Amino acid sequence: MIDYYWPDKKELTQRAARLGTWCYQVSAASYPSGAPWSEGTFRANLTAPHQYYLFAVVAGQLVGFISYTAIFDEVEITNVVVAPQYQRQHVAWQLWQILLQAQTQPVYFYLEVRASNLPAQKLYKKLGFAVINRRRAYYATPVEDALIMALEWKESNNDGEQVAATRVNFSF
Repeated sequence: MIDYYWPDKKELTQRAARLGTWCYQVSAASYPSGAPWSEGTFRANLTAPHQYYLFAVVAGQLVGFISYTAIFDEVEITNVVVAPQYQRQHVAWQLWQILLQAQTQPVYFYLEVRASNLPAQKLYKKLGFAVINRRRAYYATPVEDALIMALEWKESNNDGEQVAATRVNFSF
């Protein structure tokens, strides 16, 4: 069973050093060309205003996360990462379900994905995202285009019930 850890801004800031190190390490292991962000970038992001993280936890171990910027009715997804040994086990899907179902008002989601990352694109399309633009040579190492995808999400009918996972207090 996948649990989730969704710390508030205060807790993210307090745990930024350790969480930043972990985010960097799992990103470095998960991306073929290494982590797109440095450890310092993750640490700074964890403490920045409007930046939030939702973590997947399996058997007391952090195994993935979604990071995002939330301002008014827009959410920009900055990372979706799952540790290699947990990929293709629906961890990212569960994180997305929790994030989407937690919305209490209409919101627009945006993200960028490598043009070659077909598994991620398939997941995003299954969630309802559509390609709205292309950024030429956006990514480095290797140089590659980014597809910009968007989703208009109407408020959930979930009425605050837990969905697809259990929230845990996580000591990291």
